[in-house]
Amino acid sequence: MAAKKEIKEIYSSLKSEINHHNFLYHNKDKPEISDVEYDQLFQKLLKLEDEYLFLDKSDSPSSRVGDTPQSDLKEFLHEVPMLSLDNAFESEDLYDFEKRVFNKIKKQKLHYSCEPKIDGVAVSLIYEKGKFIKAGTRGDGEQGEDISHNVKTIKQIPLNLNGNSHPKKIEIRGEIFVKISDFKSLNNTFKKNNQKVFANPRNFVAGSVRQLDSSIASKRPLNIYCHSVGFISEGSFFETQADMVMTFQGWGLPTSDDYKLCKNIEEVNSYVSHLTTKRDGLDYEIDGIVIKVNDKSLQNMLGASSRSPRWAIAKKFAAEEGESKIISISFQMGRTGALTPVANLEPVKIGGVTISNATLHNMDEVKRLDVRQNDYVKIIRAGDVIPKVTAVLINERKAVAKKVLPPSHCPTCKEPISFFESNTPMLDCNKLKTTDQKCFGFSQFKETLKHFVSRNAMDIEGLGQRTIDVFVEIGFLKSVTDLYKLSKSQIIDLEGFASKSTEKLLDSINSSLTTDLYRFVYALGIKEIGLETSKNLSKYFTNLNSIQTAKYDDFIQVDDVGEVAATNLENFFSNIDNKKIINEFLKLGLKFKYQNKSKASHLTNKVIVITGKLSHYSREDLKGRLELMGAKVTNSVSAKTDFLIAGEDSGSKLSKANKLNIKIISDENLESFIDNT
Repeated sequence: MAAKKEIKEIYSSLKSEINHHNFLYHNKDKPEISDVEYDQLFQKLLKLEDEYLFLDKSDSPSSRVGDTPQSDLKEFLHEVPMLSLDNAFESEDLYDFEKRVFNKIKKQKLHYSCEPKIDGVAVSLIYEKGKFIKAGTRGDGEQGEDISHNVKTIKQIPLNLNGNSHPKKIEIRGEIFVKISDFKSLNNTFKKNNQKVFANPRNFVAGSVRQLDSSIASKRPLNIYCHSVGFISEGSFFETQADMVMTFQGWGLPTSDDYKLCKNIEEVNSYVSHLTTKRDGLDYEIDGIVIKVNDKSLQNMLGASSRSPRWAIAKKFAAEEGESKIISISFQMGRTGALTPVANLEPVKIGGVTISNATLHNMDEVKRLDVRQNDYVKIIRAGDVIPKVTAVLINERKAVAKKVLPPSHCPTCKEPISFFESNTPMLDCNKLKTTDQKCFGFSQFKETLKHFVSRNAMDIEGLGQRTIDVFVEIGFLKSVTDLYKLSKSQIIDLEGFASKSTEKLLDSINSSLTTDLYRFVYALGIKEIGLETSKNLSKYFTNLNSIQTAKYDDFIQVDDVGEVAATNLENFFSNIDNKKIINEFLKLGLKFKYQNKSKASHLTNKVIVITGKLSHYSREDLKGRLELMGAKVTNSVSAKTDFLIAGEDSGSKLSKANKLNIKIISDENLESFIDNT
C-alpha cells in the first residue's frame, strides 16, 4: 500500500492537472485534451477521494458539482462596505466628475480605468493565502448572504489562486452573469419541459446563486468577471487599477476582455462611444461603462460619501425606447392607500424585455402628457429597469381615445377617495388595514402585510408575496394580528409546505414578538413615517405607551418629524381600531428589547463603529441598543470615532482604529462595555 505522503502527492498533482484543464476550457476557451480524456482524469480523482478519506477535498474540483443542500442562507458581513456608483447620463457628466476629482486632489491630469458594467449579480470572493474561503452577495452593502456553496460550482473561479504572491486575506469583487446565448437556450428547454421561464438573464442569475441546493447551480452556465477589491490585509498591495487587473489575470481570475486604460477624459468618451456601438453584439447584458481613477493612492485620497466612492462613476446608456398602444388605464393601490395610474399596454419588447405595463406616476403627469385610453405612446425603460410613458403620439390619436378620470370611490369597498399633494388619489382610511375593507381585491391589506413582515420591520422570514397571497385569499389572515394565530395544522397541507418549513415559518413569526420598539413602529406603516423617523420616535419616547398617548405638540418635538408626520401620528394612535389591534399585539406577547434603558447614559453622544462578526448580537440589534443609549453608530472610522466594537474577522476598520489610537472593544468585553462595568 502506498504511503500517505505519496498518495497526497499524487492527489495534489491530479488536482493541479484538472484545474489547469478547467482553466483552459472555461477561461481561455482553448482545451488541450478531449472531453473523454478529461472525464478519465476526473474519475481517477473521484476514486482517490472515495478510497482515501484522509485527503483534503475542500479545494477539490469535485466540490464544483454540488454538495449537501443548505438549510438556509447565512449572513455574510462585508469588512469594507460595497457601495453603489454614482451615475452619469451625458458626456458633460463625465467632465463634471473629473472637475470634482481635480478640485479634491488638486491635479490636472489623470488616467482612467474603464470596463463594461455587467448587468448581473454582484459578489464578494474571500481568499486567504490564495485559497478560496467563502463568497457573499452585496445585500445592503454592509451585510449580504453567504452563497459559497453555489459560487464554488462556477468553474471560472479558481479555488486556489495561481502563483505564490498573495495577500494574507483579500476580498475580490466581481459580477456573476449568464451569456445571452446560454440564457435563450435554457429558457427554450424550460419552456419545452413546462418549467418556469425566466424574465431576463439577471433574474436567472439571482435565482441560481441563491439556491439552497448547489447541485442546481452547478448545472447552470454561470460566468464571472472580477473587477475590484474590498478588504486587503496588505492595504497598498496594488498601486493602480490596471496593475490589479493584470495581477487578477496572473492569478487565474477572469476579467473583462473589453477592459481599457484611458489617458484622459476624451479617451474615456471615445471608449464609451465604441462600447455603446458594440453593445448589441456582446453575448452578455451590460447597462453602462464603469470609469475609475486608475491610481490607488488617489482613490484613497478621494474616499467615499455615505453611498458611493468619489473616484468612480458609471456612464449609463440612454434608456431604450419603444412604442405601444394603451389598452386601458387602471389604478394600482399601495400600502398607504395611494392610487398610482398605470398604463396597460399591448405587449412590446424593449431592451430584450417584454413590457405590458408602464407607470404614469400620478394625475399631474397624466394631465401634463394628456395621455388617454387607446392612445399610442412612447415608452422607455428608465435606468434600463422601470417602464415609463414619456410621450403621446398625438398624430395617431383616434376618436375612441378616452380621457383618464380619477376614481371618486374605491370600486370594491365604496370608501370615498381623497386627494393629497401631487394631485394623488388616496383611499384615506388612516388605520391598520384588514380584509374587512376589501380594497382592490385585498391588495392594500397584502401590501400592509408585506411591509409588516419585511426585514427592517418585524423581520419574519418565509413570508414572501406568494405565501401572503395564499394566506389572505384562503382566509387565514384577515388582520395583521392573525399572523400570530397561525397553526401548523392550518399550513402543513398547503402546497409547498412540509413539516420542517412550516415549523421554521412559525418559529420566525413567534420570535418576532420580541423586537425593537422602532421596528414595531415602522411595521405599523404610518404615512410619512420611515425607518429613521421610527428610530427617532423610539429614542425620544423610549416606550410604546408614551408614543400612544402623545399629541401633536409632543410629536413635533422629535427630530425629523414635521407637521404632516405629526398629524399622521396623532391621528393613527388616536384611532380606536388601531388601539384595539395594538392592544391585541400586547396580549399576544409583544415585548420590546432595551425599551426601559435611560436616554442618558455613559454612551450618550459617543461615536461608535461596529466591525466583524459578533457572537451574541446581529449588527442591526446592537446598533439599535447603542442608539437607544444615546450613541451615534456610523459606518466609517475617523478621528471623530470614540469606540470601535471589533468582532471576529475584523479588517481594515480595526487597522485604521489602531492607527488613530481609538479605543477597541472586543466581542468578549462587549457586555461589560454596554453595562459600564
